[in-house]
Amino acid sequence: MIIDCFLNSQLGQENVPLHWTMVVIDCFISYALPIILAYVINLLIVKYISKERLRGKIHLVFLRGIMIAVIWGVAFFTIAGNVLTDAWKTFAGSSALIAAIFGLAAQSTLSNVFAGIAISAAKSRPFDIGDRIKIDSIDPGYVENITLRHTVIKTYQNEIIYIPNSTVGSATIINYTQEESFSFPIVISVAYGTDMQKAMDIMADVIVENPVHHGGRPTVLCKSCDDSGVTLRALVETEDFKDNPKACSDCLVEIMKRFAKEGIEIPYNKLVLINSDEKK
Repeated sequence: MIIDCFLNSQLGQENVPLHWTMVVIDCFISYALPIILAYVINLLIVKYISKERLRGKIHLVFLRGIMIAVIWGVAFFTIAGNVLTDAWKTFAGSSALIAAIFGLAAQSTLSNVFAGIAISAAKSRPFDIGDRIKIDSIDPGYVENITLRHTVIKTYQNEIIYIPNSTVGSATIINYTQEESFSFPIVISVAYGTDMQKAMDIMADVIVENPVHHGGRPTVLCKSCDDSGVTLRALVETEDFKDNPKACSDCLVEIMKRFAKEGIEIPYNKLVLINSDEKK
């Protein structure tokens, strides 16, 4: 196309400026304009369909990634078609050849894409943007994003973990935040001979009085009877998962204080040293 424009521009010297202008315009429309349009459209998509706005809508986040990829693909094929013209049309006609080449070259990429579609399009999705999850033996973290290739997890240590979608699709996933609240057990031991009901009531009172406690009065259970004491167990429930670790810690500290005040012994192993000289 550029060569044709150049040859046509030489047919009449009096029209050289006009022909060169047409060559520049034609080159801009054929090669620069598709890239500019793709860039602007993708910029608007990222700006107005941000992952913050789509929090809790993982299928739309993944759809956004597909839209961006398709737009860049259309721009690339448009430019390729303008450059190669007849040769490109002949090559494009061999759809089976193209499918085989792309299938072999991007086998792992395509498996990640299809796994991402399966994860995001499922009616009962295992997680959403913002959920805290655990994938197999990988450290738990919050779902930051899902792209065509991988799922992005952010841990408490601010580590960013990129997990291929094909791995996520075949993994065992634990979701900590799909329910309205989160609960975690705390356990503490008391000595034999303790008033068990009194100890249980103290544990329940401490948990209920915690400012971030969610739900009703917890049930305190006897977990086990061990060699040195009885282990009691209760669930600390909070509305937000982030509040739960500190709530459990605060409850345990306060329970120990209450037990000490009420004279309830928390058993622990003691090491007794015997001086052999004194024994003689």
